[in-house]
Amino acid sequence: MDWCVAIRRIAACSTAIQCADDAFDAELKTLLGFLGHEDGLVVYAAKEELRMVLISGRIAPVKDIVKALLVPPPNAWRGEASGFQLQLLRQLVKMKNPGGSEDHGRKDGSSDDEGGQSVGHTYLQTLLKNLLQIGTLVRSVFIPAGCMTTTAPLSVQYETLVFMSDFVKRLHSLEMAECSQVELSEQMMAVVKDVFVTMNYGSQPTFVSCAVLGLLGDFQELVKSWMDQTQVDEEHNIDAVYSKWLEQCLVWLMQSSCMSTALQLLNDKESLNTASQEAFVAKSSPYPFLQQWLLYLSQMGVAFIEASLTQTKRANWITLQAPCLTAASWIEQKLPSRQQLFAVLAEQDDVMIEVLNGITRMAVLVDSAGSILAQRYSSFIAHMTTEYDSDLLFADLVDTLGRDHLVLLDLLISNETQMLEYFMRYLRRLSTRWGISKRKLQTDERLEGVMSVLIRTRLEIDRLVAAELFPYGAGPLTRRLLAIEQLYEDSGDDDAEQL
Repeated sequence: MDWCVAIRRIAACSTAIQCADDAFDAELKTLLGFLGHEDGLVVYAAKEELRMVLISGRIAPVKDIVKALLVPPPNAWRGEASGFQLQLLRQLVKMKNPGGSEDHGRKDGSSDDEGGQSVGHTYLQTLLKNLLQIGTLVRSVFIPAGCMTTTAPLSVQYETLVFMSDFVKRLHSLEMAECSQVELSEQMMAVVKDVFVTMNYGSQPTFVSCAVLGLLGDFQELVKSWMDQTQVDEEHNIDAVYSKWLEQCLVWLMQSSCMSTALQLLNDKESLNTASQEAFVAKSSPYPFLQQWLLYLSQMGVAFIEASLTQTKRANWITLQAPCLTAASWIEQKLPSRQQLFAVLAEQDDVMIEVLNGITRMAVLVDSAGSILAQRYSSFIAHMTTEYDSDLLFADLVDTLGRDHLVLLDLLISNETQMLEYFMRYLRRLSTRWGISKRKLQTDERLEGVMSVLIRTRLEIDRLVAAELFPYGAGPLTRRLLAIEQLYEDSGDDDAEQL
């Protein structure tokens, strides 16, 4: 069919559906059929008209379209244009109630008034009732089946991963039944095992590898939020699922080529034949893959330590069966040094601060754990407390910022980074471990530089507060800075007395 004729036919079907009072199955089937057209312009037009049908608020088509999109025909992903139907899925994920309010339903994903539901909420309901089909769809994109000899185009793989990430993020606003939480977790674990473990990250473009890491991180946040909502003294199926999820993530980290690709990029990037260094949607940085990898490592490090500590608080917690991480294995893996860490992260402020915040959270957890973790993860803790020491990392950050307190202040004021959370967490740890931290920074001759920046930052905050220019209440922050200044002055007096 000529593309002009096809587009006129698409427009006619859309109009008929939106104006019809009853049956419009034939028109809907025609629109869905055009999603498989060989002309990308025709596919895009069909996708946009389907979106308009859904925006019109007709609930019945929503369910039909979602089910049709989740069960594509054989060879559906052979062309670049097939990514448009995944774009439609993504657009549906982001739909909210009129006026921009979030959807809230009952625990089974339903609402009190079926006829009064928003399109976005009905769409989420339909997805939750078809989780098995979602898992099958993802695998069909990445694993050739039938007469297919190659995987789907990279753009289609990317659209699939971003659709999944958007879906996972949207679920934060939905109260889900535990059975749905468990089913979604099982589908995600199956995708990790079947797709992500076997994926060749050395030959993947960065935008696909970053999307994989982003999806894993987003789902980790979702499962952790489910865990935080459970009661410590109650039994929940999600406890066992979370333990299995962490184990699967650790298997992925150790067995997939993602870590080896990242380490090779860090240590021998000239010799690695990979698209990860160059191919990215926005080529603003040569390190996007490594940045996302380090961010994911910091997130999972916090998750593993918290899960291990949870074992001591919950009698029903399933013991985390983590592979043994010996000291030799850490040395063999050649994890990035502090210098490599900042070389990779310095170009992306938000990621850099989030990674530092994660590492500091790990340090705080290790401090509070005492000997609970030492026997089980001795090599990991040894590495964390030496190479990734939080005091030296903060000193490195100060150097990276050019020892400029105004740059530090800009990060504190910005709402685009976790700088305030990280800064307060580090300052609390610095004040509670002042003696140890002071000696460590003095050994590296960095104490004076760090304290100079902290003092000048506090003075500038006081000036802005006096002029009513500081954007939020600075009381807790300035009190913490003053307490550290007092510790610094007292230690200076003690040193003078000893002389």
